[in-house]
Amino acid sequence: MELILSDVPDEGEEKQILDGLWGYNHQFSPVHIHPLRIVLKDPTGNLQGGIIARTWWGGLEIQYLWIGEMSRRKGYGRTLMTTAEEEARMRGCHFAYVDTLSFQASGFYKNLGYSEYGNLGGFAHKFSRHYLFKVFR
Repeated sequence: MELILSDVPDEGEEKQILDGLWGYNHQFSPVHIHPLRIVLKDPTGNLQGGIIARTWWGGLEIQYLWIGEMSRRKGYGRTLMTTAEEEARMRGCHFAYVDTLSFQASGFYKNLGYSEYGNLGGFAHKFSRHYLFKVFR
């Protein structure tokens, strides 16, 4: 066996690792991971925000949410989230989860009905990561 440490991504190896993990998990319950991408564009077609997420095992995993500086505080984040949640429900999801850093959007998610279930401090020796979830009713 050879152990290789690298800081250079290798898409082929990453895919093989993920396929191996999901293959292992599949023996306990079928794993159907479906990507979900929602983008916000201005009238000229420029990207102003978006969500990168996925659904699997009944959950909506919000991986990334970004709103451009000029489009913030105008309700677009809420619209992106509610759109993602509606799509997740149509895909059979019964909950959603997300994490955010202390300087980002914890209050935003709480205003959307998310509850914090944990946090982890020490990021850059000054920030905390907050983990939130929401059960769909």
